[in-house]
Amino acid sequence: MTHAATPAERFAGIIDTLCQAVARRGGGRDRLAGTLVILIWRHLRHLAARIVALAARIEAGRHRRYPSRRPPRRPAAPRRSTPRVLPHGPAWLVRLVPEAAAGGSQLSYLLAEPEMAALLDAAPQMRRLLRPLCRMLGVRLPPRPAEPASPMATERRPTPDTPPGPAPLRPPPQQPPLARSRGRPVPDVA
Repeated sequence: MTHAATPAERFAGIIDTLCQAVARRGGGRDRLAGTLVILIWRHLRHLAARIVALAARIEAGRHRRYPSRRPPRRPAAPRRSTPRVLPHGPAWLVRLVPEAAAGGSQLSYLLAEPEMAALLDAAPQMRRLLRPLCRMLGVRLPPRPAEPASPMATERRPTPDTPPGPAPLRPPPQQPPLARSRGRPVPDVA
């Protein structure tokens, strides 16, 4: 009797397929440079290890979800002067290794499943980890679900001066038309 593969196991299988496709392209007639093959391989394995570890923590119940408040913005760190080694841009891996399109298709199918959606909801950092892989394969991440508004924000409380119910519609305030050339009001000529 076999067990159903978890999203993390299926994700690891997709990465294995991608790594094999990159290795075949590196040794075939359309040889990629050996260093580039190794860098792509390492990058894929590093992404896979981080995503699988996070998924395992979530499935084991050891993942702590922090409040969804954004931390205060830190000043931007100075950019590194090292050049990018790997290519960049949407679907760059598919352009280099056309066989990787199959892995992109499998990834988009996996991301559309409810189990993976639950993982993405349980850990928002999973999206951050998946973003580079989705970009290199030309796959779109599913949209983030809208957080429900608090009842206090949507509810209008009546004050003693206003009756309960929807707010009355008010006409927009009248503003004089602006002159096109200098931004001064145009006098009424009627």
